[in-house]
Amino acid sequence: MSDCRVVRARSLVSMAGESPARGEALFAPLHKLDDAALVLVDGRVEEVVSWKRCSPPAGAEVRDLGEVCLAPAVINAHCHVQLSHLAGRTRWQAGFSAWLASLIPLLREPLSAEAVAGACADMVACGTGHAGDFAGEGLALVDAAARRAGLGMTHFCEWFGMAAPFIDAVRPWPPRCRAALERDDDRPVAEVFAPLEARCAPAGHALYSTAPEVLRDARQWCAEKGRPFALHLAESPEETELLLEGSGPLADLYRGIVLPEGWRPPRLRPLAFASKLGLLGQGTLAVHGVQLDAREMRALAASGAALCLCPRSNRHLGVGEAPLAAAVESGVLCCLGTDGLSSNTDLDVRQEAVALRESCDASPEALLRLLTVNAAQALRLSRAGRLEPGQPGCFSVLPEALRF
Repeated sequence: MSDCRVVRARSLVSMAGESPARGEALFAPLHKLDDAALVLVDGRVEEVVSWKRCSPPAGAEVRDLGEVCLAPAVINAHCHVQLSHLAGRTRWQAGFSAWLASLIPLLREPLSAEAVAGACADMVACGTGHAGDFAGEGLALVDAAARRAGLGMTHFCEWFGMAAPFIDAVRPWPPRCRAALERDDDRPVAEVFAPLEARCAPAGHALYSTAPEVLRDARQWCAEKGRPFALHLAESPEETELLLEGSGPLADLYRGIVLPEGWRPPRLRPLAFASKLGLLGQGTLAVHGVQLDAREMRALAASGAALCLCPRSNRHLGVGEAPLAAAVESGVLCCLGTDGLSSNTDLDVRQEAVALRESCDASPEALLRLLTVNAAQALRLSRAGRLEPGQPGCFSVLPEALRF
């Protein structure tokens, strides 16, 4: 017997038929259905109709959510779930390097299964259907918690380190991710990795913390397999100074620890260095982009790469404002992420949109596109970002600031 549920709301924006949008197309009107009914059969969308035209079958569960506006489940394109136990324990508003210096000692602590499970459950509770998570030793832990919570997850398996003794047989997968799988199962790595690998993609941490040859290998693998490739890019002034001059507080913090003896800066700004390494293009998701100037933003857009903005994290760390206006003007594909609880108050990606609404007066239509169809495109998700017949029936409730 099929399980049928009907959800009624004051209004609903299904995003049906909507394509990812850039530039001025972000602000185009969206269709909103008033007094709407979302009919779900076995967890999938059967139809989206007005309540007057809805005829629920006998035995259907009917749930009236009242004066709310529904939208497809939102997508958090960038987060660090495994660091959820560090909430409220790092230094904010003193610059990136000061935050990082406060974070590094805490990374020696064991991960918290309880904190990870709570973070995944919280994301689902606020209407998040999928997340792009940077993974390391906690890959298996995060994946299990996400599946239990019903949260879709793309795991960006993060390479970290500049030293070269990476075993070729292990690449493109970071040893930390493979080691985590080995610890969680007695079977050979190949047997346990195969099912999870479909949800994973090798990724780089950043240009200043990941060996160039590893970044190139990961990017090439992702391009060949049709997976998204992600890295943090142009997040802080300290990053730019390190890559250009080899100096500054980030260089002081990493020298001899992450930066090997004899390391020399490329003497290029972040975008130019990423371009030189062949890291940009279709399928690349650059995260942050706070330090990109207008010319660089246009170059990023021309490459076909996408940009994930994390405005609240940027503000908390004091690295600058998320460059939404420049991104819109350039025509780059934009989406939103929360970063992690070590640099944000929660993992509710809707609040990133609210922050941009308040600081930039960005339109709700544009922000909803960033939260849904644009993020789905950036993560290469085919069944997300829209409430259409046959699609999963996951939905979110739009905050008041995002209603139109």
